[in-house]
Amino acid sequence: MRPPTLLPVTTAVALVLALAACGAGSSFGTGQALSSNDFRAAVDQIAATGKPAYYLGSSYDDLPLTWLDLVEENAPAFQVQADYGTCESSGDGGCSDPVVVSTNDWRPDVDGLTCQRLDPQLGVPAGVVMGELTLVTGELVITVSDFRERPDGDGIRPAVRALATLRRVGEASPVGSLPPPTPEVAGWMDEVCGTTPGQEVSHELGGGPDALDNSTVPDFTVERLGGGELAWADYRGKPLVLVVGTGPQVSATVQRLKPLIARNASHPPLLGLVSDPTGDKFNPRPVAEIESEVGDLGVPVGYAAVPLSAVWFLDAAANRGNQNAWDEGVVAFVDASGTVSQFARPSAPAAQLGEWSRALG
Repeated sequence: MRPPTLLPVTTAVALVLALAACGAGSSFGTGQALSSNDFRAAVDQIAATGKPAYYLGSSYDDLPLTWLDLVEENAPAFQVQADYGTCESSGDGGCSDPVVVSTNDWRPDVDGLTCQRLDPQLGVPAGVVMGELTLVTGELVITVSDFRERPDGDGIRPAVRALATLRRVGEASPVGSLPPPTPEVAGWMDEVCGTTPGQEVSHELGGGPDALDNSTVPDFTVERLGGGELAWADYRGKPLVLVVGTGPQVSATVQRLKPLIARNASHPPLLGLVSDPTGDKFNPRPVAEIESEVGDLGVPVGYAAVPLSAVWFLDAAANRGNQNAWDEGVVAFVDASGTVSQFARPSAPAAQLGEWSRALG
């Protein structure tokens, strides 16, 4: 069962990488190089955002570029991930590819972070945040991870060596140096990591789960079963009921809720959001498999192949007292302001589920 703690975005990205590193029974490989068509499509998509993203070129240290993606799951936040090589998992969980570069929008998260300050790298502030080499430039955070030497060392020296080839996506030459961070972002780095190279700083989760926003649903866009996308923005300003969980959990709960909600003449929309806890975020299960598992429910259902949106609902429910959310899934009753008025267990009494639905108006 996942601990009931909703981590800051910076923390979550680092932990996803660290926890997914190749574990026992897994092995690194070369993988299949990203096709030129897929590469050009990713470059165009990134360019349309107006923000720079960074990678190590078409190959690094005999590993081809195997993945380049603007992670729309985090929209409107900006995140681009570039992977080199592949990791073949033979265990229950997934694993990270050997070398990963991520470019993310900066957010002023401090709670729960640990850092060791480094000397400047590429002319900008740097540190080891949550175990990953981290640089700040403009209003962006760049992380570079090389997992191949993790069993024998901290993995930071290999990541630092990789910086010599860091370049903007779509450009041929390494940057040599990065634009300085804004004063606000530089101040955040000083707060997170201290100002003295070698200094180690830890930040407790201020106030525990109650200090985090467990009520306001963040924007997200995921693939929709049957085709298209399920975008939270399309439902902004509308009360709704959202079922979050595995395919079987969502299927069973939606079928139970449909007649209960329909009893209200002005009933809110009913949606589903499927997450696959057995999947690998770097190689998720095909949507066709999820569609077969869920079936046609007659309501919009999204598939969080990269599970950050589903994680928010499950963590928020756990933080608000539903300790079974990760095991059972959860039903979120969301009002017109985008606030979750109630997290409910799928097994809650029918009368109570119906009443919570009617209360949305």
